[in-house]
Amino acid sequence: MSGSSGTGSHLDIGGVFEATGDIYSKAFGTFWIVALVLLIPSAILQLIFGNDGIGGLIAGIVQIVATAWLAGSVIRIVQDVEEDGQADYSIGDLLGSVWPRLLAIIGLEILVGIIVGIGLILIIIPGIILALILAVSLPALVVEGIGVFDAMSRSAELTRDNRMRILAVGILLILILIGVSLVASLLAAVTPILGALVGLVLGILLYPYVYMLTTVLYFRLVELKEGGVVAVEETVIVEEDAGPPPAV
Repeated sequence: MSGSSGTGSHLDIGGVFEATGDIYSKAFGTFWIVALVLLIPSAILQLIFGNDGIGGLIAGIVQIVATAWLAGSVIRIVQDVEEDGQADYSIGDLLGSVWPRLLAIIGLEILVGIIVGIGLILIIIPGIILALILAVSLPALVVEGIGVFDAMSRSAELTRDNRMRILAVGILLILILIGVSLVASLLAAVTPILGALVGLVLGILLYPYVYMLTTVLYFRLVELKEGGVVAVEETVIVEEDAGPPPAV
């Protein structure tokens, strides 16, 4: 599936949002089920244990794993739709395809978070620049099957010459994440049950969209740089040797 990517080497931001909305509507049921499967257990643990003690630590770890798994799953769904216009993965196959990359996803998210966070502390502007440079590192890691640092380098390469054009996308992603966190935290301060429920609903609706938008951006940048050629992780199929052909 190829979307509008702009004229020449310039990214079409409107096309990115349009393609994201199209994929979101096509695969909403799949996104919704995956988000429920992954986010409900962490929400229950957070409701039971809160944020204190060993229980709170366990709940926090489960939430990190669930969010990373959701991110990888959303990227796989977008990749599937980009290839043939359909969301063909079953839920089991989808989650299974992300499992081998889960630790790498978590490591990349933590590393990017630290780098961008330090940049934001340094008068904000460096953090924004770093966020733009690393904007598509996660899709690159999952789709291309590369390592954490290679994914960061790949993102820097793909976003070069278009960073100002994706500034609006980067700001939107940051605002969505901050908004979701603030709403859930404020409601949790009033009543833990309400905070957990609202956080779950917002996570199911918004987090898939955030990762989807980033992944669509990745594919559009690949189209601009390489004509749509994406070096995906290869699956090697070994065929049994049937021996020499029969004599005629």
